[in-house]
Order: sequence, then structure tokens, then C-alpha cells
Amino acid sequence: MAVTSSSYEEVLSSSQLSEFVEWTDRACTIVDEDGKFVQSNQLANEIITPKEIASLSIHKWECTESILKKHIQLKGVPYSCTRRKIELHNHLFYHVTFDPTDTKREIPVLNDVVGYVMDSAQEGIYITDGEGYTLKINETYSLLTDIHKQDVEGKHVSELITLGYFDSSVTAKVLKYREKVSIMQRINNERNIWLVTGIPVFDSHNHLILIINTVYDMTKLNDLQEKLKKQNVSIKKQEKEIQRLRSKIDQSSDFVAQSPAMDIIVERINRLAEVSTSALIQGETGTGKNVIAERIHSLSKRKNKPFIEVNCGAIPEQLFESELFGYKKGAFTGASGEGKKGLIEAADGGTIFLDEIGELPVNLQVKLLTVLQSKRVRRIGDVKDRHVDVRIIAATNKEPETLIKTQKLREDLYYRLSVVTLKLPPLRERKEDIYLLTKFFLDKFNERHEKKLKFAKEVFFAFEFYQWPGNIRELEHLVEQLVVLNDGPIIGTSDLSEPFQELAKPTEENRPLKEAVRAFEKSYILELWNKHKNMYTVAEMLGIHRTTLLRKAEKLGIDFTH
Repeated sequence: MAVTSSSYEEVLSSSQLSEFVEWTDRACTIVDEDGKFVQSNQLANEIITPKEIASLSIHKWECTESILKKHIQLKGVPYSCTRRKIELHNHLFYHVTFDPTDTKREIPVLNDVVGYVMDSAQEGIYITDGEGYTLKINETYSLLTDIHKQDVEGKHVSELITLGYFDSSVTAKVLKYREKVSIMQRINNERNIWLVTGIPVFDSHNHLILIINTVYDMTKLNDLQEKLKKQNVSIKKQEKEIQRLRSKIDQSSDFVAQSPAMDIIVERINRLAEVSTSALIQGETGTGKNVIAERIHSLSKRKNKPFIEVNCGAIPEQLFESELFGYKKGAFTGASGEGKKGLIEAADGGTIFLDEIGELPVNLQVKLLTVLQSKRVRRIGDVKDRHVDVRIIAATNKEPETLIKTQKLREDLYYRLSVVTLKLPPLRERKEDIYLLTKFFLDKFNERHEKKLKFAKEVFFAFEFYQWPGNIRELEHLVEQLVVLNDGPIIGTSDLSEPFQELAKPTEENRPLKEAVRAFEKSYILELWNKHKNMYTVAEMLGIHRTTLLRKAEKLGIDFTH
């Protein structure tokens, strides 16, 4: 064991010496190797003074053993005095305890039976006396810890901590609290972690006479826990990645997105799904604002509750209040005899999506603001508010600032709605999605109309260069039109209208550099594929890895299955 040397003054000022006198229910004191008084506990202070201790010349008592017992008189009372040598950082001290001779501590004898039980036990066992001095360890303890009897027996646990045998002591805690204690302990500076349990043993006079420590190796369990922890972190990362990938293409929700322009949107959708805050979706007509709103709802904890979509521009102004907020029985002429809950109430627990929010009458925007702030709604003709737990997602195809300036949208309502704003890119800015969207709509309408049509590659090419002023909605309607009007099996450029036919083979002079490079890449990869029909060969000829080829093909809208 490596022992760290400290100065005599450092040892005196440390807390280690005080542990020897505090960890016992006996009167005890400590003197140095010159017999000088160092410190004592309260019990010792009541029977002997530092001057009297010095007069005993304890350091001069002849004894070759580490433990010496002697009978002395203190104030006319006979005491049994026990002196033990202790070494701390290469400095010698004497630990002295005083017991009245009429007090008998019932210390059990560690006979052959006890020794047999200890050495046959599967656990490591370490026994100290009632002051913290080591009495015995069993063979299992030695095998587990590589600590041997001659190393520790007769030594105080505080000494052994100083010598580096332990990083902490359960015995010390049992001495302090006088009850069963368990700690995690590092022994012999090994990487192994041990679960050590100290059990106090008292005699009939309630004197602490023994502490029995049992030792269990916890390293394997700790390693397993650490592996499980890392595995759980990995699983959570994988779950997030799976959720992200599912957000890219989810047939069930009509949601398709893989372009860089949509990556930020997808990330925000996933974050919004974790909370219940309001949100504002902004984008041109046909960009799929309703799909995004429904996507947020379907990924959230509200997914099993109602999702109600309201187009604010499609409801007559005179009916708006009753439709949105409901009315009480007999609130107005023609009102239902039972009264009616509004759409906001109907969405309780779920989500209400208000499209074209700028078309909502300004006077009703005040009532909507109240719902956002207080989560309460009041029906027409009623005096009672009703609590609603509803998430509000609004959308507009106009700039909010313009709506505010033209007094179409209250500024305070805008700030309440736009806690998070999603600005959807138009389809012309997410060309990487055009191929996937086209395939999605083709499969959808083939199934609906019981057909098996396919698009020629030139059709995909034309679609990519078209500007799509009507965005996704225009693409969807066009694909359905082509499926309905054609018997196939291949839909070619001749089936397209004139603008698309012109785009099918764009001239170099009217093509931007980025699009020209993209077109060349796509054409060259298709040429190699049609020639070799082997992805490994194509990747090798291009000087790229197969996975890189697959990613590039996906971005370029190349389908190797056709």
C-alpha cells in the first residue's frame, strides 16, 4: 500500500484523530509518541485531565505488542486501561481507553464454530470491535479483496482508510449512528465497487461490542446498469430517428417530406407534438397547412381526441359565432330547443384548426383570445363560462403583418397564436419532394380508381421544372386527372398539357446552373443504370459508395425498381 506522508501539524489539524475518540461509547484519549496529550472525548474529560494523562507516561509503558492492558487508579476508582498503537501518515500515536473494572463487556469469543461459519460463508465477512478495531476477516473476504488478515487485524478502520485499503468505512457510520448501515465502497483502490453492510451487535447493557460487515461485489451489476443506461440512451436516440424518418414519409397521414427545406418544419412538428402550445402555420395556398396541423395533432398526446378543421373563409359571418362558440337553449329565434355546443367545445381534449384566420370577424377574435388566455368559452345567450382543454392551431396564406395593418387580424391575438410559427415553403422550393409526392398521389389514385398506371421518367422530369403556383394541391389534382383520363399502362409527356411538354426537355439556355447540373446527374445515372442494371457497378463507375448513390438517386427522383 502506498502511504502518503504528512507533517505532524497536518495530522493534528485533520479530522482523522478525532474519529478515534468520537466513534466509541468509552472514555478515551490520544497521546503522541512523546506522551503529549492530543485530544480526548467528553467521557474521558470527566475522569482525567490532560495533565494527569501526561503524568501517566503512557508512551513509556513497556510492551512489544500493539495492544497493552493495564490497571490504574483515577480519583480513587480502579480502571482497566487499554493502550493501542496507531499510525497515521508515518506518525505514531497511542489510543487509550478507560473502563471501570466493575464494568464487564460481554464480548463473544470467536471460537472455532464462529470461525467455521465465517470461512464457509459465500460473502466476505469483516468484524471489528465496538471501537472500530479489526478483529477478524474470513477467507472469502481475502479472496474477494486481496486483503489478508495480517494486513488489517488489530488496526483501526481509520488507519486503514489512511493506508488506502478503503475509500470509506461502513464501520465508522455504524459507530456514529449505532444502527445497520449499507454503503458502496471501493477496496484496495480497485475498479470494483462493493456493497458493504455493517450490522452492530450490542450486549445486554446496550454496549456496542461488535460490528459485522458483509461484502458483496457490485461491479458486474454496476457494469450491467451502465450498459443498460447507455442502451436506453441509444434506444431513445433511435426512437427519435425513427420518429424523424416516419415524419418524412407517412402514408397514413398524407405527409411526405424529405427535402432540406422541410427538415426544419419536420423538426418543429415533432417538438410541437410534445407540448400543447398554440401555433401559427403560414404558407401559400395549397402548401398543405391542414396536413401539417393534423400531423402535429396525430403525433401529440391528444391524438385520440377530436381534430376539428374549420375554414374561416367558408362560414357565413352571421353564423360564425354560433358555429364556433355554440348557443344556449332559446338564445335566438330558430335556435335549437336543446341548445348546441360550438366547435371549440366539440374539440375539447383535442385540437381545433382555424384555417384562413384572417377571415374570422374581428369581434369574434376577442372571444377567441379569451379562450386562449383562460381556457374558457361562453355560448351565445349564456352567462356561464365552460372550461375547455383545447389546442388552437391557426393558419393563413397571407403575411400576418399585412393582416394586422389592414385590421384583418388583431395584433394581440396574433401574438397569442404565434408562440411557434411554421412557415411552409412552396413546392417550387422543395423540388426533392416532387418525385415522392407524385409517387404517393399516383399510388393513392391507382388504388382509388382500381388502376395500375405508371409515369414515364420524362413526366417526373417535367414536374420538377414546373413552378406549381397551386403547390401540392395542384400536383394532387393533376395526378388524379391523369389517372382518371388514361388507361395506361404508361402515362407519358404526350398526356400532359402543353406547358409540361415544353418542360420535359428544357433547353440549356433557359435552365439555371443548379438545375442543369441536377439534370445532367440524373440523366447520366439513368444512362448507366439502363445499361448495367446493377447498383454496385453504377456506383463504382461513378466513383462513389453504393449508399451515396442511393441517397443521390432518392434526391434526384430516380426509381431503380422500374
